[in-house]
Amino acid sequence: MFSKKGLLFFIALALLAFVGQASAGPNANAVAAVDIDASDNKMNDGNTSGTAVAGTDVVVEIFISGLAGPIVGGVVTFDTDKLTVKSATPPTGFFALGTTANTVSFGAVPSGTLTNGYFGTITLTPIEGVMASTEFTVGVSVKNLAPASNPTNTDDITAVISLSFNEPASGEFASLQLHLDTQIETPATYNNMLTISEKKAGDTIQLQFFVPMAAGKQTYGYEIELDLPGKTFSDYIGSISGTDFTGASLFPTTGRPILSALLISTPAVPANGYLGQIDLQVTNTLEAETMLIVKTASMAGLNRHQDPLNVSNAVITFTVISHPGDFDGDLDVDFADFLAFTGVLGLSSSDANYDARMDMNSDGIINFADFLIFASVFGTTYS
Repeated sequence: MFSKKGLLFFIALALLAFVGQASAGPNANAVAAVDIDASDNKMNDGNTSGTAVAGTDVVVEIFISGLAGPIVGGVVTFDTDKLTVKSATPPTGFFALGTTANTVSFGAVPSGTLTNGYFGTITLTPIEGVMASTEFTVGVSVKNLAPASNPTNTDDITAVISLSFNEPASGEFASLQLHLDTQIETPATYNNMLTISEKKAGDTIQLQFFVPMAAGKQTYGYEIELDLPGKTFSDYIGSISGTDFTGASLFPTTGRPILSALLISTPAVPANGYLGQIDLQVTNTLEAETMLIVKTASMAGLNRHQDPLNVSNAVITFTVISHPGDFDGDLDVDFADFLAFTGVLGLSSSDANYDARMDMNSDGIINFADFLIFASVFGTTYS
């Protein structure tokens, strides 16, 4: 526990870290460095370029060399509109005093020294819309670096280093972006629909894949991998099959959520970039808010040189059906839904074909009371 005096000092240090005025102090010639390192090994490995994409965190380590002696704190600032601060881990003996979207403040009471110059690990999150096919740099600086000898005599170490992200890979398909669509249409049309109703055991999840920038290009093949975060994929998805993969031989991998397409006739990708459709067989009910993520993908050109599709973790979120009476998901409560309802009328929760969606008052049996609820929404069109 801090004494009252120590607590006041700590508060003063926090304020200093955020608003302290910079002047030429003993650490004016100190040098900072930044290392992109998800392993957080607290060693400067010299990694200054990497890949950032929405949904995937970027971990950086901060180092300061040439310090005149112990310090009481400093502020790390990131000059970018592409990444925001998510969390920070201070070095031994220091505290995280606070964060903003682009700053992290560390402080020590009464002072601290840096082992190997290590000044903390900071996790950054790319903003929505950042894709692996784009390029940008991040300026990093250390401000208000406060020496223990005189905490008010701070220094700014500006223009420390620029981190480069998303340098394009080489090859014909290096800058392509994979898109998903759950609104299945024939002919295939990209609608960017990423939400579907809750799926129970026995249902089928259908996904269509598009790579618009590949239109007109010929390929040797591609591979798509799926993931259910926090769940064992094989516990919920019994099989993966594919349709509409023109000219392709498909190789679903047993026990792994991967589907590979080898294009024997190497046809050109159509004008809308449509690759094909994947059907997933559900073996255990996927409850509300379950996420299905496209984890990795690759595409190979005619020379069989494999290039990343740069998939930005395209995410599909399963949500509980919010359209009462619309059992087939076409946004209309119509005769097709009526036929589906009458097909299970009289069943209870102990029956094999019981469908909880049609037990509209959730009393465990599909009966006349549910029919009255269904009749009240019959003819409804949902937007």
